[in-house]
Amino acid sequence: MAMYREKRFEEIRQLLAERKELSVEDIMHAVGVSRDTARRDIVALVAAGQARRTRGGIVALTFGHSVPSYTERLKHFSKEKTAMAQRALQLIHPGGVYFIDDSTTLLKLSQSVTDGVTIYTHSLDNAIALSVKSGVALHMLGGELNHHGRFFFSPSNLNTLSRIAFDAAFIGATAIAKDGVYFPYANDAEVKAVLAESARQVVVVSETEKFHIQAPYRGFALNAIDTLITERPLASTERAWFDPVTELLDAEN
Repeated sequence: MAMYREKRFEEIRQLLAERKELSVEDIMHAVGVSRDTARRDIVALVAAGQARRTRGGIVALTFGHSVPSYTERLKHFSKEKTAMAQRALQLIHPGGVYFIDDSTTLLKLSQSVTDGVTIYTHSLDNAIALSVKSGVALHMLGGELNHHGRFFFSPSNLNTLSRIAFDAAFIGATAIAKDGVYFPYANDAEVKAVLAESARQVVVVSETEKFHIQAPYRGFALNAIDTLITERPLASTERAWFDPVTELLDAEN
């Protein structure tokens, strides 16, 4: 049994090194154990200093010290991302004008959008997903492509966005702190700041892991958020960060 346990731990460590974060379900499926065994393995790995515990799983010790690439982020939280995107989809209505950000979760939203709306985006992947929807009026913001984030930027985009009163701007957070929502690129943070000012409704769609990540550039304060969509209900300490009028939605309810 001891040999099997060590082999199992090695497989979990290898998977964690690859994915950076694992849920209890990920561990159950990867090494074929029960939920209780997966939880005991998590406790043991954390106690051994080989991982950091989070609600619902573990993350690598280096998690949050750097921002993973867009391609790397696509590998994580697929079920949760889909559920969050479906929550966001409920806020899109025929005839509306919306901005959809360069988030991997919001790529799933772009893939789910139906006809009869106008969408602006600076995301290469969103544009590809929306380009096959003939009933969507797609406006692609151009400029220089950021290959890591897979979005385009031009200073002229800021002026364009400031003149549009979007029915809602769907924004993906890189990091969330008590004083605001943060992003890894200064020019993209500028885009988010303009959207927070111009949109009638600011919808931030973010996994709660973003509360534990750091990024250098603040886009806007938390009180600019009208609606926050997460994969699970916020803990009381997390809820305390937000304005009482902010609508808090989660994919579990």
